[in-house]
Amino acid sequence: MTEIPEFDAVIPYHEKDAAILPYCILGLRKNTRGLRTIYVVSKEEPEDLEDATWVPESAFPFTLDDVKSIILSTNGRHGWYYQQLLKFYAPFVIQGLRPTFLIPDSDVVFLRPIEFFREGKVLVDYGGMYVPEYFDHMHRLLPTEFEFTMKESGTTDVMMYQTDLLQDLFRRVEAKHGCPMWKALLLCVDPARYNNSGMSEQDIYFHFVLNVHPGRYELRLLQKFYGVHLREVHRTDADFLSFHAWFKDYYEKTVLEGDTSIAVKK
Repeated sequence: MTEIPEFDAVIPYHEKDAAILPYCILGLRKNTRGLRTIYVVSKEEPEDLEDATWVPESAFPFTLDDVKSIILSTNGRHGWYYQQLLKFYAPFVIQGLRPTFLIPDSDVVFLRPIEFFREGKVLVDYGGMYVPEYFDHMHRLLPTEFEFTMKESGTTDVMMYQTDLLQDLFRRVEAKHGCPMWKALLLCVDPARYNNSGMSEQDIYFHFVLNVHPGRYELRLLQKFYGVHLREVHRTDADFLSFHAWFKDYYEKTVLEGDTSIAVKK
């Protein structure tokens, strides 16, 4: 029998996902093999946190105010950019984090067993929403490495990272821009996108490993949907659901006028 590689999980958390976090943790434990420690990164320790280790945001080398000083958003979009930086810096802040680690968003719930390794390669999901501005941002970040990218998105709310590949990415970006990685990422965001989606940490990593380290990862497609109501954790037609707060609001107001019994495929 092939030995299953060990990995940790890191969950950047915001209190808006308080009701979902326990299901996120439970789904990880129930539906993955090789998972060891789960870390939850947040400003304050979540109440009644079980089966996970808390990591304070204050341990990271930048703050939300640092993000605000560059991303001049007028609608509170700073936090969305901030959480992307937390993901990239996790292996350089969390002591003892295994060199291979999974980062699901805190509103993601795994519903079926999911494998993340095959014959020595990491399996990476794809088929997320294609956003041209993400690719524009990548080209500004590293023009050579991202000169040729397929028109496929790796932004699917779940990503398995490897520390040595992140170190290579950091080295290239910091050599190109002459500043810390977190600052270079933000400075490459188009100012016209400060109130919207101007970069994707998942697409950056996804295309970097496929372009620069093609032998390390292998594409595979998971069945993923947007979830609306937590009773949907009993569904059997999806590998995972993403319970985005913005989508729940949109769906209730414009699609079902209050009926939250149906979810839409991502």
